[in-house]
Amino acid sequence: MNVLSGFSERLAELMSDNSFNTLSLEKATGFSSSNISKWLKCKKAPNLNTLMVLSDVFDCSIDYLTGRSD
Repeated sequence: MNVLSGFSERLAELMSDNSFNTLSLEKATGFSSSNISKWLKCKKAPNLNTLMVLSDVFDCSIDYLTGRSD
């Protein structure tokens, strides 16, 4: 599994587990729902700042968020 697909799968899982949709995640992070959709579809890779914010929102490590650890 590559990092982008790992991130996409993990983001979808975390969003589901925490009852987030793209609009509620947009409100929580300030990232556009368009970018969130692109991440979920593996159309765009997140930058480091994005990963840091998302790891704070979901209270997980960046390695977990990108699918590099369990």
